[in-house]
Amino acid sequence: MQVPVMLADPSIAAPNHPEEDWKIWTVINPATWMVPFFGILFVQMWLVHGYALSLPGYGFKDSVRVNAPAAVVAPAPVAATQAQ
Repeated sequence: MQVPVMLADPSIAAPNHPEEDWKIWTVINPATWMVPFFGILFVQMWLVHGYALSLPGYGFKDSVRVNAPAAVVAPAPVAATQAQ
């Protein structure tokens, strides 16, 4: 099969897909390239999720809200009439 330079050129045969899709595996050997490919995908996934979880409002550190401590107030003064 010729690689079409311009699909508008009638002298070049158009690719017959999907019947000829298997030919990609004659160029890309999965036994050689599958592990590095998944390694690159894993690193990319790690970087994207690391960035997304570091944004404010997202991530694990923002999922738990700690309530502010209650205000400390001085006790009410004891009335002089109760002391007698």
